[in-house]
Amino acid sequence: MRYFGARALSAACLMLASACEEEKPKAALPPAASVVASAAPTPTPAPPPPVTPPTVAKRPKVDMELTAARRAAIETKYPEAKAFLVGKQLEEKLKTNKAIKAKEGAVTAFDHAAKGKWVLFSGLMVNLTDKGFDLAIVYTPQLPNDVMGMSRQFFEVTLSDVEGYDQAQFKSGDPVVVLAKYLGGGKATPAHELVATEVWK
Repeated sequence: MRYFGARALSAACLMLASACEEEKPKAALPPAASVVASAAPTPTPAPPPPVTPPTVAKRPKVDMELTAARRAAIETKYPEAKAFLVGKQLEEKLKTNKAIKAKEGAVTAFDHAAKGKWVLFSGLMVNLTDKGFDLAIVYTPQLPNDVMGMSRQFFEVTLSDVEGYDQAQFKSGDPVVVLAKYLGGGKATPAHELVATEVWK
C-alpha cells in the first residue's frame, strides 16, 4: 500500500511539475513591425536641377557701310587709329591684282598694304575661341555663274584681344565690325568690336 502510494505521489508531482513548466510565460520576441519602425528610412536624394545652356542673344543685322559720321565717331573714340584703312577696299585691290595666284601671294600683298596700320575689318566671324575669332579676306572675284560664292578664295585674319568680345555672347556667322591693328601674317591685335562698344551706330 505504501509502495503504490509513493508511486502515485511521485507521478502526481511529475504531472504538477510538467504543468508548471507549460504555464511559464515564454519570453516575448519584438514584433517584426517594431524592428522595421526603429530603423530610420534612407532619404531619397533630390534629382539635380536641369542644366540650362547660356542664352545667346541673336545678333542684330549690321549695316556694314562706313559713313563719314561713323568714321568720325571711330576716330574720336580711338584717336590712335586716325586715317585707318578699310579692309573691304583692300580686298578689292587684291581681286584686281593679276599677279596673285595663291594664298601666300595674297597674304604678302595684304601685308605690304596694311602691316603696322589700323584696319577696319567687317564680315562674318568664324573659328571662335575664348581669345578671339577669324574674319575672311577674299582675294579672288566671284565668278558670274557661281551663286554660292564657292569660286572665291580667301585667307583668314585672326583677331585677338578684342574689346567688346565675349565668346559666350557670340556665335559663328555673326556679323561684326572690328577696328584692329594689323601685325602682318594674318594676325591683328589689339582690336575693338565696334557694334559691341556702341561706336558703330
